[in-house]
Amino acid sequence: MAVLIVLLATFVLAVLIRRFRSPSVNYRLCGQIALSSMFLFAGISHFLLADGMVNMLPLVFPFRYEIIYITGLMEIAFSVGFLLPKFIRLTGILAIAFLIAVFPSNVYSALNSVDFGGNVAGPIYLLFRVPMQFFLIAWVWVTSVKENKS
Repeated sequence: MAVLIVLLATFVLAVLIRRFRSPSVNYRLCGQIALSSMFLFAGISHFLLADGMVNMLPLVFPFRYEIIYITGLMEIAFSVGFLLPKFIRLTGILAIAFLIAVFPSNVYSALNSVDFGGNVAGPIYLLFRVPMQFFLIAWVWVTSVKENKS
């Protein structure tokens, strides 16, 4: 939920700032800035909240903390990539693959009521998480991967 708030708040702020500076607003750019902010927030969280996040991985996974730290670094790299025009499309494609790859950990966490990120609510949390995951993937697609027709 926090990542969604960061994404939307940053998008609104970026749109407002762009509107003050110019009569036309590049919504794709504002969306990319918002993605950068969201992935930076999520990536840093992997280091600050590693103990909670490690519980989202099944015990059968070796090197659970290392996985959390590596995925945090990946999210920080996505944050940078969304700000580099030459790499935005590639970053978007990789970010979508990443969002799909990490989704099973959210399912595992919800099914096991892991006390982190809303998962403590149990399987009911998936009623929020699944649409949110599709929303994030669509956001990345529209702002960063889909060809700009303008």
